[in-house]
Amino acid sequence: MSSIFIVKGNESFFEALPGQLIPFSREGIVRILMLGDVIGRPGRKVLKSVLPQLKHRAKINLATINGENLAGGFGITQKIFNELIATGGVDVITMGNHWSDKPEVHSIRKSSNKMVLPQNLKNLDGVDAIPEFEIPGSKRTLCVVNLMGQFAMKHEYNDPFEFLEKTRPTLEAKVQGGQSIVVVDVHAEASSEKQAIAWFMDGVAAGLIGTHTHTPTSDERITRKNTAFLTDVGMTGPYESVIGMSLAGSMCRYFSPKQKKPQEV
Repeated sequence: MSSIFIVKGNESFFEALPGQLIPFSREGIVRILMLGDVIGRPGRKVLKSVLPQLKHRAKINLATINGENLAGGFGITQKIFNELIATGGVDVITMGNHWSDKPEVHSIRKSSNKMVLPQNLKNLDGVDAIPEFEIPGSKRTLCVVNLMGQFAMKHEYNDPFEFLEKTRPTLEAKVQGGQSIVVVDVHAEASSEKQAIAWFMDGVAAGLIGTHTHTPTSDERITRKNTAFLTDVGMTGPYESVIGMSLAGSMCRYFSPKQKKPQEV
């Protein structure tokens, strides 16, 4: 699943997909496409076959995906990263709780800023920096915020609200000065946590999506200060599955511990 956020000036809009696309010729419009968790080989296959053409047809300026499940459902590899950035139409990859499942994540992080780790991870130097990306066709930059929620997670993360309290003034100044557009990926289990973060970033973030549950919500909205928000954008993965994972493996997991694998289609 995906959301297209349209930004014109300091106003944000959702754009239906497909068939209700606002003509790109409107002056000052920027289109940002944000995709939820891409699950294993099936998700990558669909992504590479659809995203490049979609970006062209819908005049997308920049596309982000959540990539924590790219490699067999668990983490990311250098090969997968290179493929998606080079030919998959992906501009930025955010991550989540499976960020460290593959050791190659550290070499990717050192070699490219196009993979954004959650900025409230503990004990990882430099992870709290918010990267800025040039937006093709626009004079503004895109600031990408990636945060982990704290509720019902196996690992501990720094408080996302404390992080935002420190960084919000700088982001707000860039937005108000016309320098940047801010988007946020909140990787969290609790809907309430994602919604609270959205309201805290009201008027600063142009678009905020929740990820992690792999199940889309139908509560897309524009907040009172023009932040486009969706509690969870869902996944890019097989429909006949258990949140993207194989049916047999997922059901067996509730009877005996077994390795989960993406459902192949």
